[in-house]
Amino acid sequence: MEQYFHEAFGGLVRLGPGSEASTKKAISLVPLPKDQAIRILDIGCGTGIHTMLLAEAFPKADITAIDISEEHLEVLKEKLKIFQLEDRIQVKNQSMFDLDYPEGTFDLIWSEGTIYIAGFQSGLKDWRSLLKDGGYLFCSEISWLHAMPSESSRAFWEQGYAEMNTIPNKIIQVEANQYAFEASFVLPKSDWLVEYYAPLADRLKQMKEKYPENEEALNVVAMLEQEINLFKQHPDDYSYVFYGMRK
Repeated sequence: MEQYFHEAFGGLVRLGPGSEASTKKAISLVPLPKDQAIRILDIGCGTGIHTMLLAEAFPKADITAIDISEEHLEVLKEKLKIFQLEDRIQVKNQSMFDLDYPEGTFDLIWSEGTIYIAGFQSGLKDWRSLLKDGGYLFCSEISWLHAMPSESSRAFWEQGYAEMNTIPNKIIQVEANQYAFEASFVLPKSDWLVEYYAPLADRLKQMKEKYPENEEALNVVAMLEQEINLFKQHPDDYSYVFYGMRK
């Protein structure tokens, strides 16, 4: 089954909801000087979409970009060669569960669409020591947009991610983990429907044509189509939300 998930997502620009505009908006909310030498850790950098935007926004920053997919990291390395950024961005095949950096190393930790892997509160707790005093953590996290989501939305996400919660409760968790909450905003529906789901739906259509009698492949397609249809039916129940906080 894993090979068909890989086929569904392989080569897509985005592996989750997001957009250049949303990343730039989040970066604009970081209260760090854009013209000073700072250190940034990009956790779960993927192919480097947001890594490159961070490098553009903070032209004097040293960035460490980590991911566990060597395939994705190779794509990022090629980008660094093209834009001559190899001296500023260090690419490492490293798990977010194995962050062997001294305490107080980074001015900014960035985690776009990946903190759920660690678990929101575990990520906040475990990564805090890596920040300098007064440093910032910015992450995007799947969240309920109101307290009464539909039964189908709740059933899907209770199975998929038990830490789903409302934005006010996420902010309470931020503060409970000894951060000062700075800012948040909800990703627009277009980050899901246009940037993420439209290319994925095209890929799923191709897979159905390619594997008309392959039950395993069709099961993967059906699972992903269920997720797409759920969001189309209940787009006001949940979204990714960017959260910014200061140590």
